[in-house]
Amino acid sequence: MARSHGKRFLGIPDEFWVGFVIMVGFFLKLVYVIEIGYGAGTPAAGVWEDLSGGHFAGGRIEVIHYLFAFHHFPDFSPAGLAGYADPPLFYIICSLVLEVIHRLMGWTIGVCMYVLLLMNVVFVMIGECCAIGILQKFGVRGRKLVVAILFLIFFPTFYHLAGALDGSALGFMLSMLALNSALSWFGSRRKKTLIRTAVQLGLGFMTSYTTFAVVPAILVLLHFAVSDGRRNETPLRIQYRQFAIIACILGLIWPVYLTVRFHLPLFYIEPAGVRTAGSALSRLLPPGKAALSHLHTVGAAPLESNIWAQTFKTAVFDLKAVSLTQRGTRFIAVFLLWLTIALCLTAHVMLMYTIFAAGRIDRVFRRLLSRGYLAALAGYVIMCLAVPYTEVMNFRYVAVLLIFPLTGMSVCGSGDLSDNLFEKVTTGFVNAIILVLAFITAFLFGFYA
Repeated sequence: MARSHGKRFLGIPDEFWVGFVIMVGFFLKLVYVIEIGYGAGTPAAGVWEDLSGGHFAGGRIEVIHYLFAFHHFPDFSPAGLAGYADPPLFYIICSLVLEVIHRLMGWTIGVCMYVLLLMNVVFVMIGECCAIGILQKFGVRGRKLVVAILFLIFFPTFYHLAGALDGSALGFMLSMLALNSALSWFGSRRKKTLIRTAVQLGLGFMTSYTTFAVVPAILVLLHFAVSDGRRNETPLRIQYRQFAIIACILGLIWPVYLTVRFHLPLFYIEPAGVRTAGSALSRLLPPGKAALSHLHTVGAAPLESNIWAQTFKTAVFDLKAVSLTQRGTRFIAVFLLWLTIALCLTAHVMLMYTIFAAGRIDRVFRRLLSRGYLAALAGYVIMCLAVPYTEVMNFRYVAVLLIFPLTGMSVCGSGDLSDNLFEKVTTGFVNAIILVLAFITAFLFGFYA
């Protein structure tokens, strides 16, 4: 990791604080997943039951059990059965791990499920470290990088990803790996780096369709590389051909399999949760205060038709994330929600400033932050409208998009005396919010989950 220009906090170099924050975040996520359990944080989790009778009820745990017990994909249509239509890579990995720790080592299935959750914690931490690498490629250094790392480690969504026994955490990790590799390729133009990007992207498609969120940004880099006039050891057309073949084969093999064998629509998504009500316009407009203040209780997700209200609330409280029935937690939780909204709005203002202010970042990075982010965000909104169920409107499915406003926020100014008034005020404001958010998140998710 790049040095932080010798800056110190409490007499200790920033490099130490970076490592300290990462280790604390790792420990708190472990505590959280152990406290919440392997069923509470997973949408449509299902149960581990005897499958020898041929009765299948659906659920992520049941999909893992099916692959572990029968060693092949289901020979029945997955329509109407939660989890069976999901891309299978995560479930395959889980079933292989169970072969070792359950079948060979004899661990109980309850302990094994916690091991799978611990794998998720590792996936999330690797994804967050890749996000740090992306920020460094944008030139983020010093105290700005420390604050960004604090945000990545303690933002509530990453606790939810770690606690969900589905492909969300692995998909996030592979998405971050692919975007980080694509940025590395843009700097080096090495064929093996682009092939690695294609493999990571393709494996992400085999894990979760949310990986499509980073595709527009990667395409921006590929498009811009054609016109920047740099020489390449291997012609770009050859690199692009190999990239497309690998990514498309890996990405399409599962949806094409479901379409050919079971006649399901391409990229079929099983509807989950409660069907939303209201017109498309009412769902797209900014939510009112009442919608954001109405929180869920333990065991019930917030059921809002408004896309933005549901997305914000699932960013902070997803399923049984926090027990709001305990004394004082409701007030703290509401405060955390509004703090998160304030941070989000300010970060987007800083992102727009970074995009439109002349000379702040390179043109390719400006296009990546604007076009890549807008295309991915539009794709999420279209999906929410096309599949009008509350489970689809979940922040975990767009967690990877946090890298865009975070980057815009981090490169808005240098964090020193050269910053103008706008950069100093906004930077100081988001720094204070992130510090408070980190303490509240550690408190809620570490002790009241």
